[in-house]
Amino acid sequence: YDSTKAEEIVPARISQADTRLLQDLAVRAYQALGCRGFARIDMFLCRGRPFVSEVNTIPGLTSGSLFPKEARAAGMEFPELLDRLIQLALER
Repeated sequence: YDSTKAEEIVPARISQADTRLLQDLAVRAYQALGCRGFARIDMFLCRGRPFVSEVNTIPGLTSGSLFPKEARAAGMEFPELLDRLIQLALER
């Protein structure tokens, strides 16, 4: 993997309707696979059709990883994200 060869656009530049569509698909994929805690669901939107490309059940958690960047785009800073993940684990 060469990070200089890819551009991560967070949040994605898509409509609110497409955002809701992809969020719903991500939740359904997560539940269908019986995931627990957290995961990153990678998807493509091609000509209006969503496709799940990968379910990463152990996504990177460094401050520069995509999972924390996505959380930040949703309004959750890195320390809060870690606190929430620990809280979810303790609730099991």
